[in-house]
Amino acid sequence: MGVAPDDGRERRTRTISHGGEQIYAEATGSGPVVVFCHGLGGNHAIWWRQVDAFARDHTVITWDQRGFGNSTASTGQAGIEEAADDLVAVLKAFGVDQAHLVGQSMGAFVALRFALRYPRLVSSLVLSTTLAAADPALTRGLLAAVPQRQLRDRHAVLSEQFADGNPELAVLYNQISSFGTKPPIAAMLESMATEVFSDRDLGVLECPVLCVAAERDRFCPPDAMQAVAARLPRAKFVVLAGAEHSAYYERPHEWNSAVLEFLAIA
Repeated sequence: MGVAPDDGRERRTRTISHGGEQIYAEATGSGPVVVFCHGLGGNHAIWWRQVDAFARDHTVITWDQRGFGNSTASTGQAGIEEAADDLVAVLKAFGVDQAHLVGQSMGAFVALRFALRYPRLVSSLVLSTTLAAADPALTRGLLAAVPQRQLRDRHAVLSEQFADGNPELAVLYNQISSFGTKPPIAAMLESMATEVFSDRDLGVLECPVLCVAAERDRFCPPDAMQAVAARLPRAKFVVLAGAEHSAYYERPHEWNSAVLEFLAIA
């Protein structure tokens, strides 16, 4: 009996021992590899609105940073630097020697640091709704946006309009976000803010880059992202009209289309 062709739905999981932690990752589909790096409110599961769309023509890898989702944080060492090195172990576990990296918010800090540290492993880079390489004061200022009261059908990174119109998806976001033993938010924001991306570093980044901003993003303003794009030699900058910070989750068709269009020519 022959082996049925991969139709993009087969999920392969790995739990990788690295740096004293257990790092969880999943792969779906076949073809060029696309790795998704989640934000502070997410984990591997938050990309459920992307996996099927991208796995039609790609191998999609989603993974959990330390303390998020199914990954451990027992050593007390968690942050952007650690995540960038953990990602090397994830790629090795799946036998990947080059990949397109997609990072959203905090995940874009990881993807950018990885691309600068391991340029030969990166085919292209997508930085979405992020302050990576922007003024660190903007990142430190995000702590004030964290609500003191947690609501079942609301999250700080979801727009009120989306939560009102899609209460079940807002609840789902909160449920996914609750998994894991996450490091303190303040510590993770400080880890992001202390990442220094100099003009010299960014100026030698050879891979094509897509910077995706959201017009109404109150956390990562489009003008801050546009300034970062101007520092990158091969960057394309796009703004999703009317979108907010979690555009990948709230408006997946528009966000997916923008990223897939970029990957097709990267």
